[in-house]
Amino acid sequence: MSRIQPAEPSQRTEEQRQLLEVVLGDEAPNLFSTVVQHPALFRAWLPFCLHLLMSSAFPARERELLIIRTASLCGSAYELEHHLALGADVGLTDYELAALTGHANQSWAPRDRLLVAAVDELHADHVISDATWHGLSEQLTTEQLIELPMLAGHYVLLAGVLRSLGVPLDSEQAEPSAVRYPDAVK
Repeated sequence: MSRIQPAEPSQRTEEQRQLLEVVLGDEAPNLFSTVVQHPALFRAWLPFCLHLLMSSAFPARERELLIIRTASLCGSAYELEHHLALGADVGLTDYELAALTGHANQSWAPRDRLLVAAVDELHADHVISDATWHGLSEQLTTEQLIELPMLAGHYVLLAGVLRSLGVPLDSEQAEPSAVRYPDAVK
């Protein structure tokens, strides 16, 4: 149930309309149409959000792997609705998507296994273990090592905002159960 309704185009101030231009204007997703109701915060947050999404130090497939795992662990149906589709578009298989969301087991390649482990550890203990860090430090750049907990942390923050404010899914169905998880490959 929505606690703060997304601002409909007819309800938006001129400032809100201008802020939403970069994220599809009148067609802005509910996340943006809700957060824009705090223009100063929106103005500060959006560049960070877009940097992580569009200028990540990670290749798109790995970025989506990290986001989807985080969103799944946080129970963020809204982010899953968007990022399962993006993940498929950038090369994550249905089986990998199902594994990231806890609906299948996956034998990950070593680098992917480390990325998933890092998100799991951040979610459980808010720290990447020494063993996982050691493995990551052999494969990632310094920029990626810094960005990884910031990327996961950003999506934890978004999950809390989305769930606390009750931001409705952008799809026709506004129930968390409406998110379609990929079927595991048999």
